[in-house]
Amino acid sequence: MTPRVLPLAITLGLLCACEAETSPAPAAPPAPSLFDQDDPSPSPPTSSTPSRPDASLRFDDVTQAWGVSLRHHGGRHEERWLPEIMSGGVALLDVDRNGALDILLVDSGSVVDDAPPDSGPRLLLGDGKGGFRDATKSWGLTHKGYAMGVATGDVDNDGWVDVYITSFDATDTLWRNDGGKGFVDATEQWGIEPQGWSTSAAFLDADNDGDLDLYIARYVDYTLQDAIKCWFRNIHIYCTPAMYEAQPDRLLRNEGGRFIDVSSAAGVDTIAAKGLAVATGDLDEDGDTDLYVGADISQNMLLANDGDGTFTEKGVTSGVAYSELGREEATMGVAISQTDAEAEGKIGWDIAVTNFQSEPTSLYALRERGTYRERSDAAGIGASSRARLSFGIDWFDADNDGDEDLLVANGHINDNIETFRDTVTFAQPNSLYRRVDEGTFEDVSAEAGPALQKVGVSRGLAVGDIDGDGGVDYVVVDNDDAVQVARNTSSDRGHWVNLWLEGTSANRSAIGAVVTVTHGGTTQYREVRGATSYLSVSDRRLHVGLGADTSVDAVQIRWPDGTTEAVSLPSVDTHYHLVQGRDPAAYVPGEAVRAP
Repeated sequence: MTPRVLPLAITLGLLCACEAETSPAPAAPPAPSLFDQDDPSPSPPTSSTPSRPDASLRFDDVTQAWGVSLRHHGGRHEERWLPEIMSGGVALLDVDRNGALDILLVDSGSVVDDAPPDSGPRLLLGDGKGGFRDATKSWGLTHKGYAMGVATGDVDNDGWVDVYITSFDATDTLWRNDGGKGFVDATEQWGIEPQGWSTSAAFLDADNDGDLDLYIARYVDYTLQDAIKCWFRNIHIYCTPAMYEAQPDRLLRNEGGRFIDVSSAAGVDTIAAKGLAVATGDLDEDGDTDLYVGADISQNMLLANDGDGTFTEKGVTSGVAYSELGREEATMGVAISQTDAEAEGKIGWDIAVTNFQSEPTSLYALRERGTYRERSDAAGIGASSRARLSFGIDWFDADNDGDEDLLVANGHINDNIETFRDTVTFAQPNSLYRRVDEGTFEDVSAEAGPALQKVGVSRGLAVGDIDGDGGVDYVVVDNDDAVQVARNTSSDRGHWVNLWLEGTSANRSAIGAVVTVTHGGTTQYREVRGATSYLSVSDRRLHVGLGADTSVDAVQIRWPDGTTEAVSLPSVDTHYHLVQGRDPAAYVPGEAVRAP
């Protein structure tokens, strides 16, 4: 197979457009190119505000101590095929219902050669205390082709979480959980057909009928046979996606044992964006699940659910489709949380979006009447994030003080970037932004422990309380390198509760449920999400930090089917299993299987 070689003049123009903020915005000043040696972009890790040392926040690398030996295989070839530098997803999930988190690595292999014998997806079963054993073979987990990302959810409502793996060059795979005994390939049975280059995916109940549908983000029309070869200053580099046509996304509706493609009828394929990330959430707070899709050098989309499983694109009108200068950005990851209280009468879900180097990690804050403003610089995130190229992202309460902090996985896409850029590196440190006030953050990456001092080419990121001690930990995948597991060893952490929600009349995964927790005069909101980050899935249990409060005043659950329920939690610093219509049950992660 012989790749096409793009003429140098065209290559330079398109590469510069990709590496900086692209697309027309006549009133905006020209954006700097990352390939310009005179570009004054700061070297990481800088911050928009001086970061004071905070020894209370700490993450230790426990990868070896916890017996995690996982490596992602990207198969980087001398031809520099685009998929190989973008792959690497991970999921934190509980496949055996013992309340302990397991790790599922989406390993890719090789796009052109035979995959290495030790490559392929890996499943590590956790004991709830930080110990793991490899159960890949006993659970029958494999994958054909070049895998990209993962989605998790109970598609058949039997109480056992199922897994969907996306792929660049082969049919995506649906693995049905056979009652905790292993995975069964249900791809053909459920009507899964080839999706082209699919990236992130999300389970959600789009039509509120009690079972999970599937949204699949798709990237560009790219084949190895027609791949363009790209150069910069006679240096062979990974090509920009600006040279390829976008693929429209897909929505598959669950018809009770089989998926039906309803993309056109649902209105999700009207805009072809180069989708890389997807997050679910009731963004307009009307009781159904909406979608935010992050796209690479394309407009990002806010797909508002019309209440019947059809969607209307509102990204442009709401202000979340482009940068604050009105340009398309190279978006990689998406995460949703509440960062301030500006939207009166609403929870006010805000959207954080990771982007390319020299572009900020955007923070779209909800205002009144459903519009957003981009405030990354005002929030203290913009300056340091511009010095990094970011992929995975998620919100979590690192110190259990009652508000959520922001974790970002970083790493460039050009393995030879340092040969023509003095201020940019291929491997980069990851970023932790601690919330310091209503809607403001500080970059504490340099002070938050040894795990964050590691530099890597990070892609997928997932967060969750892996060892059951009440501190949220994280897992990050480095492209073509080892997986890192970081334990939250922060001192002076506050109290907490951890909530495992399970629907009965609502979908069993409770995706779309919104929980209101009131304690000590403070109200917090959490939503069970079908997807977040980049190619990855975080723990679906809801972790709520309580600060110094030693009791919870009230918990209100709005289930995805619209029913509401008030529950009482008798103690804090406890894991609870909340089944719709039943009293909460405390449990210890890893102690026993909780039968459906």
